[in-house]
Amino acid sequence: MSDEKPPMPPGLPPMPPMPPAPPAPPADGAAPPMPPMPPMPSMDAPPAPPGLPPMPPMPGMEAPPAPPMMDAPAAPPMPPMPPMPGMDAPPAPPMMDAPAAPPMPPMPEMDAPPAPPGLPPMPPMPEMEAPAAPPMPPMPEMDAPPAPPGLPPMPPMPEMDAPAAPPMPPMPEMDAPPAPPGLPPMPPMPADPLAPPMEAPAVDPLMAPPMPPMPADPLAPPMEAPAADPLMAPPMPPMPADPLAPPMEAPAADPLMAPPMPPMPADPLAPPMEAPAADPLMAPVEPTASDDVLGSPMDLTGEQAGATIRSSAEVDEIDGDKLEGTLHEVEKSTLTSDGEIIKQTVKGTLVVNNPSAEDRIYDIDVMLDHADATDIGGDHVSVDELEAGKSHSMKYKVNGKRMLVLRERLDTNPARTSARSLSVASSEDGGPISLEIEVENVATVPVRDVMVTRPLPDEMAFTHAAGAEIDNNTLNWNVGVLAAGEKQVLTIEGTITVTGTAKIDAGAATATYAADSTLSDLNFRELDAFCRGFSYMRVREDERPDNWLCKTTFENRSSFAVDLVKLQVRMKGSDDLLFDIKDVKEDVPPHGKWESEERTVMAQSKPDFATDLSYTILPRATRSTEGSMTLQSSTLEVVEASLGKTYSTNSLRSYRAQKVSACLTFTNNGSSNINVARFTDDIPGLFAAPDLSTFTVKVDGKEIADGQFKSEVAEGITLEKTNRSPDGIGYTITTTVGITAPIGLKPGKSLTIEYDLFAPDPTPENTAVSAPAHCEFSAEKAGPRCGRDAEDAPVISVVHNRRDFSAGKQTMPVGGKGRYEVLILFENNGDTALKDVYINDVMPANFEIKDWHIRGTGGDKRTDCEMKTEDGVGGTHISWMVPIVGKGERLDVFMEIKGTGEIDAEALNRFHGVHFGDEVESDDLPAPKAEEEEAPAEEEAATEEAPAEEEAATEEAPAEEEGPAVTWREDVLLRVMEAKGISVDDRDAFVAHAANYDLDDNGYLKKAEIEAAAEAWGEDADASEEAPAEEAATEEAPAEEASTEDKMCSICMSMNPHDATECSACKFTF
Repeated sequence: MSDEKPPMPPGLPPMPPMPPAPPAPPADGAAPPMPPMPPMPSMDAPPAPPGLPPMPPMPGMEAPPAPPMMDAPAAPPMPPMPPMPGMDAPPAPPMMDAPAAPPMPPMPEMDAPPAPPGLPPMPPMPEMEAPAAPPMPPMPEMDAPPAPPGLPPMPPMPEMDAPAAPPMPPMPEMDAPPAPPGLPPMPPMPADPLAPPMEAPAVDPLMAPPMPPMPADPLAPPMEAPAADPLMAPPMPPMPADPLAPPMEAPAADPLMAPPMPPMPADPLAPPMEAPAADPLMAPVEPTASDDVLGSPMDLTGEQAGATIRSSAEVDEIDGDKLEGTLHEVEKSTLTSDGEIIKQTVKGTLVVNNPSAEDRIYDIDVMLDHADATDIGGDHVSVDELEAGKSHSMKYKVNGKRMLVLRERLDTNPARTSARSLSVASSEDGGPISLEIEVENVATVPVRDVMVTRPLPDEMAFTHAAGAEIDNNTLNWNVGVLAAGEKQVLTIEGTITVTGTAKIDAGAATATYAADSTLSDLNFRELDAFCRGFSYMRVREDERPDNWLCKTTFENRSSFAVDLVKLQVRMKGSDDLLFDIKDVKEDVPPHGKWESEERTVMAQSKPDFATDLSYTILPRATRSTEGSMTLQSSTLEVVEASLGKTYSTNSLRSYRAQKVSACLTFTNNGSSNINVARFTDDIPGLFAAPDLSTFTVKVDGKEIADGQFKSEVAEGITLEKTNRSPDGIGYTITTTVGITAPIGLKPGKSLTIEYDLFAPDPTPENTAVSAPAHCEFSAEKAGPRCGRDAEDAPVISVVHNRRDFSAGKQTMPVGGKGRYEVLILFENNGDTALKDVYINDVMPANFEIKDWHIRGTGGDKRTDCEMKTEDGVGGTHISWMVPIVGKGERLDVFMEIKGTGEIDAEALNRFHGVHFGDEVESDDLPAPKAEEEEAPAEEEAATEEAPAEEEAATEEAPAEEEGPAVTWREDVLLRVMEAKGISVDDRDAFVAHAANYDLDDNGYLKKAEIEAAAEAWGEDADASEEAPAEEAATEEAPAEEASTEDKMCSICMSMNPHDATECSACKFTF
């Protein structure tokens, strides 16, 4: 082994020289002599750790003489000591009472080591003579401490005899003071692996924990054994550190013998160690200095005092500031009228507030219950600190929770309780309406300040609202407080008047409420925080010795009220509780204190206690909710419709069987669909019972299924009371539509019911028979029913008329060879107009039609007539169709024909008859169309159709000759002149005269204008010429009557005896 000493770790002063090692023990196991103890340096105790009173000065004393040294047999060289495990020095003991130390023996002269970094230098060591050490008794056998993790185990200590130590009283439990920051750990003691195991000296519990074994230096001279009295020997100087050995724990100091060891530097890799128990004998009776808080904030972080949450009213009666915690939630919802949620938002805020103006609070813990309905993120919220007047807030949301439910039932047909209706009939008289509002508390806590507000439309009128007020068309219902599960209902009735057809906005009810709880049921379980305050024990000895009176005191150094939650006090080293107080009833007021009752403890020395105290600032926890909810607005739909009834004709011919088509038209004029309708229809007595198989029902033009409607026929009319038919009692048809499903008749659409009626034999006494109809309809089966009568119901009249007309034909030649003019006469002398009159004629096969026209009453040309021709027996069959011939109207049919060959005069003058359709009531007849001024075009067209040779015969005034600027048809002109007896020689003069009668100034003289001119030319001559013409017509009749053959009716073409005066088929009078 080298004689060189190992180098010192950085930052530590050099170690003093080691004394010479004692000789190795003999092989037989006898203990070697103990090397002499180096002199103990004189030194003052180092300064006390923070929080402990300063160490009293060490008294001077002389060391007792050392006992004579024992001879020890020579020993082989001691193997080197293995390195001691590294460990940190024990932490400093807490502040406590310490017993007075016994007198210190004189210290040997030695130089003090340099002070560690950051501490003042050590005072110089006084010079003193060390007494001769007595021989060291053999050390008892003991094992080395366990090696730290990762190092080899410590070899066994060499056996040695140690002198018997005097008995030591038991040491109280105490923790070693922590090493001051910034110092490295104690260097390890070098181990001699060759040294035999040594016996450890007897442990004196009053003095100190066992001394670690001293390593032997094989080169050092033998050491004298220490004095037998371990109290007299100076302490062993520190051993040189082995830089390769791990750090080891410093031995516990004897509080009675030496000042505490200066703190060792901390090993950053070593685990923390528990502080040794403090000596209660060293602490003063009362603390002279203390931290302002009960323990350091680090010690209290994360702890919950578990104080009981009291009511706000109770807390408000206590003086001082409180720890304020609030949970406030706000609900906004939209509901259906049945109270179901359409949209809901609930927002919450957690606020922790420090109301103090001067004190901060720290280590704030909020423990929550029922946080699962929120997104707050757990049941624990922690806040490090809050300065005076500051607060901490946290937002969160709530889902799926309800506290108040609002419902509304609006009914426009309250008489039916099976279901409610939201349709209303349009009526100036108004209809009933009821409004029912319900509020229900579905929470487990009361709700307060419940207020329901509902605007009312102008169409609604409520005269009485029990428990509510109506002001300016607004309903206000102050419900107030609702207990948990309570329900209240407001019912009012009134009238609703609707005159239009547009939808009505009925408004929506709104409810507001408040509660002293949260909608989510989120609640404070604990609300804790710390403020400035501390506690201590007062211990004093009673009059009787060894009786100690003990009392706990807590001082509140803040503006807050403090709640003492738990106090447990026990003597150190004992499990018996001196004080066990839970939830101290008395709160500590601001800047006040609390003291427990005194308890007596039996102890020979002043007792030491362990205290477990939990406290918190008095919490003031509040919860609140405010909410508002609005119902979805209700809409009232107006039910309105119109009904019309028509017959295909309003007049019937007497005593003739006739069919009439009937139609009911039902139109939705409202804003609501119509889904149910019932029709009541009167069938007058002049009709037979209707055939239901002819019924068809159509909705918007589409026929509906037979099962969707039902019709029934009953004898007797129902609606008409006055204008009834004398022919019978009539019938009533009841038709219901919408049996199996709603009709779904949309606004603006129509429903029609069509059927046929048959009048078998109407009598003339049915002068004005009414056929009314009525319908009832609704938007819902439970809704109000609306009734409407048919507008302009049909009135049937029976016309008792007989046909009476005159007809004849005459053919006369006109200028030119083979040219003839045919005139056919038809005059309606009956009581009614005739429809679809057909005038028939037959023209010889060798003739063709050059022109034709028909004139009506007043000589006006009828332009609504049509002519059809076809080849047939006897020549060309001609038929003129006249749509209608009015009562008393006369028709003149003019036709100009031209042909060659032999002429059958009798065939040309034969009348071929007239037939017509139904008679028309005169009031229903449309006015005949006036003759349009199309004669020039028509006559010019006829002129163009004339043969070329006839056009050549037509003379027109030459353009270069002076004369009237009018045109005319020459043949018409000549005929009129001839008819009026005007000579052909006076033609030019007559043309100049007729030009003044172009009344329409169209440059063309029509026949009527020419005739008017002829009337004015010579009235006398015209009168003398008319007489022969009438006589000629009169002479024609006897010629026909002279015939003995059967004659044909010109109306129905049936044959009758030649002397018959009336047609046997159509009753036409010949």
